[in-house]
Amino acid sequence: MNIRFDGKVVLITGGSDGIGLAAAELFGSLGAKTAICGTNPEKLTRAEEYLGQKGVDVFGEICDVSNGKALERFAADTAARLGPVDIWVGNAAICPQHSILDTPENVWDRTVDTNLTSVYRFARIAFSAMRERGGVLLLASSFAAMFPSVGSGAYAATKAAVGSMVKTLAAEMAPYGIRVNGYVPGVIDTQMNRARIAAAGDALKSAIALQSFGEPVDVAWALAFLASDYARYITGTSLEITGGKMGVQNPEKAWQDKETRI
Repeated sequence: MNIRFDGKVVLITGGSDGIGLAAAELFGSLGAKTAICGTNPEKLTRAEEYLGQKGVDVFGEICDVSNGKALERFAADTAARLGPVDIWVGNAAICPQHSILDTPENVWDRTVDTNLTSVYRFARIAFSAMRERGGVLLLASSFAAMFPSVGSGAYAATKAAVGSMVKTLAAEMAPYGIRVNGYVPGVIDTQMNRARIAAAGDALKSAIALQSFGEPVDVAWALAFLASDYARYITGTSLEITGGKMGVQNPEKAWQDKETRI
């Protein structure tokens, strides 16, 4: 298998760190021109410099995806700078830490706007750009969409909605040669998860079949596969990249059994 994206343009929201940055680096190393956005100017600048040092043809722009006009501007500026976008990766999200009952209404609205309404806008912008050429749309869901946790219910609800949208959008866009898939990261070692890992790393790991946390590049490679022609008959699904999280109730037992098996 030789995945290449020579001559392709990839647009990634939330691309200044974590999974988004790893995806930008990987797509760039596979020949793509890459656009990233973020809300923190310093992080975005560092990301652009890092990618440039890696030989990636990168364009970066400040963009809050909850702002529809800003999202439209980022897409238009990307096309003007790099060319028509072939692969759209909706990776930006926020994860406020409140129970649903204690979530302030303004925080709820901000979470919905950033994680869900932005996907609606993103999909419409992408469709307008790709309807004559075809393309790929990849949308970030989360393991929390299937197994939510007390303390991040707003995040889980929005990500569950994204998973549903993937299926509907895949059907709506199929006549135009556009594939739509979701991706479902598990516990990935990113800034968003560092505090959780530090506080409850052993407990989190015990639920994972591979008994380890993922790295951003693990998700990036899954995205590269889904965006490639090797996945040309895959649409309307969400790929779990979780190391087998909660596939069984007691994955650690297999590791204990290994120690006693002769």
